[in-house]
Amino acid sequence: MNTTDHIHDAFHNRQIQVVSGKKYCVNPLTDHVPITRPELLSQIIDEASHLINHADADFLIGEEDRGGYICSLFSVPWQKPFTLTKWNPSGFEGELHVDFRNAYTKGSLYLNGITPELKKAVIVEDMIDTGGTIIAMVHLLREASVEILDIFAVARKEDYDGSERIEKETGIKPKVLVAFKSGDAVSEVTWRYKTK
Repeated sequence: MNTTDHIHDAFHNRQIQVVSGKKYCVNPLTDHVPITRPELLSQIIDEASHLINHADADFLIGEEDRGGYICSLFSVPWQKPFTLTKWNPSGFEGELHVDFRNAYTKGSLYLNGITPELKKAVIVEDMIDTGGTIIAMVHLLREASVEILDIFAVARKEDYDGSERIEKETGIKPKVLVAFKSGDAVSEVTWRYKTK
């Protein structure tokens, strides 16, 4: 029996680099350094399936950057369609948009294709830092009259209090599998979700 905790190992003792004046953890999930292994992705899918209220969701939603591929991972095993918010407008009829700021950038997010039968969603992201991107996604979904059943991210950066900000501004407490702090040189896992 393999007892390796791939999720813990993906975020513990990883190199820290400074990006846009912020500490950034280089990891195999979002940066593919070292290369992303299927064992890590399988463990994420398995554990998230126990944690997230996905059975009643009509669809999943992520953001087109790093979180987009995480969102698409869940679409097949959960048999749920998914969509992604975009950073650039398409100009399609009914397009929604909201301005946002996260730890590394600011801009606008755009959302298309939300039809009346899509009433319940789960937000799926790679990581929570300041929470800005997820809060913008919540605003877009609520503008489209979509109920958010859960907010999920694989990891939470303890350095920026993003989970607390999300809960305070949206009323929804995000669920994560692992939390870590960014030291001066390497990261340190501070909390780990355990399946029952």
